Amino acid sequence: MSRIRLEWDIESRAIKRSADEDDLAKRRRRRAWLVLLLLALTLLVGAAGGAVLIRQRLQDIERTYAQLLQDTVKAEVAAIRIGDMNSFLRFQDSADSAWLGLQQARFLQYDELKRAGVIALTGDILDLAIEGERARVLVQEDLRGMPYARLWFYRRGDAGWRRIPPDFSFWGEEASYESGGLTVRYRTVDERLAREVGEELAGWIASGCAILDCGAWKTLSVEIRPTASAPIAWEAGENLVIRSPYVDIARTDLPFDDALRTRASELLAERMVAAHTGGLRPSATSDAWFLRRSSILWLAEQFTRADRDSRLISSLALNYGANTVTDMLARLTETSDMSVLARALDQPLGSADLDWRDIIEWRLKLEAELLAAGDAAAFFALYDASADAALELARDRFASGVSASAQAVLEALAWQTAAGGHQLRATVLLGGGEQRIVHFNLVGDLWKRAS
Repeated sequence: MSRIRLEWDIESRAIKRSADEDDLAKRRRRRAWLVLLLLALTLLVGAAGGAVLIRQRLQDIERTYAQLLQDTVKAEVAAIRIGDMNSFLRFQDSADSAWLGLQQARFLQYDELKRAGVIALTGDILDLAIEGERARVLVQEDLRGMPYARLWFYRRGDAGWRRIPPDFSFWGEEASYESGGLTVRYRTVDERLAREVGEELAGWIASGCAILDCGAWKTLSVEIRPTASAPIAWEAGENLVIRSPYVDIARTDLPFDDALRTRASELLAERMVAAHTGGLRPSATSDAWFLRRSSILWLAEQFTRADRDSRLISSLALNYGANTVTDMLARLTETSDMSVLARALDQPLGSADLDWRDIIEWRLKLEAELLAAGDAAAFFALYDASADAALELARDRFASGVSASAQAVLEALAWQTAAGGHQLRATVLLGGGEQRIVHFNLVGDLWKRAS
């Protein structure tokens, strides 16, 4: 029994010594870890502080460059205001002689606008972007009381910031806007324009296809880019390409301005009418050409709510419904004359409530063109061959080769004669401001010139 107790005592003392040693080791390890942790924290704080200092330094440099750029823009605008061409040209890239020539011409244009009192050079910087040694600045200038802006591009060198030609590679990041079947691709400079174009055209497509049968064509891809050759045009017959207005100057409040909207609405209306008529392309001397063109202008008018002087088709839609225009276009062929309207209305044109001003104006213009071209058959076809006086008048005019230059038809009044026929009296404004009365007889469903 004593032997067992002795062994137990020896083991317990060994265990105690081991436990005591473990506590010491633990304390040493904890101290070592604390030292390492403090060292690591010190290094991290130092690194973070260094990073903050470096970042602060970089931000200070960026702010300095940005301030220098703003000062350069303001000095350049001030030189234009006071008419100091030499100072203005010192801010240009002197290594580019062609650019200097262009800027000299631009300076003279500014002088003319200032003398006319139609420009206000505010010098306000609407946007600024710096990337390395290049920069772009959107600078406001008001024209005729409307807010406009131009993009100015700069490069930084030993002499500071100097203006350079437009840098198309620095037009911002690529992006896209999508709405239904419409996709607009653009760079960030044109973001506002892209959204306005996208919203407008998406609505136009929906309303246009509700009037006409667009067939399989109900999607559209639009691309806005600074390198486009025309302000707006179809590319390869598929994509609608718009040149960024900031290549020259753009409205800050309405980059999708009236001129661009007008042309865009006509191009889109033309595409829709082409889809509805199976790509019909009538001769430019046929009634079918006039009816197709007038329908395009009328549809564009529905998009923008701006008058396009499409009198005949507008009166057709107003008095008989837009579906009548749709039906007339569906019946149209390359050789159609005005009788196609009678078939769409299911009534004689003599009793139709229509505004004839624009077709009479077009016929008078066509008459002058046919006379200049010496096309006797087409020329005489515009006159009432059943009336001897009208036919004799046509022969005299063709023989003389002289035709009055009609500017506009101010009024076109139609009535039924006592004999049951129909006549039209047109008041025509000539080139010199003179007014002339021209009469037409309704032969079948065609207005033929009688005087």
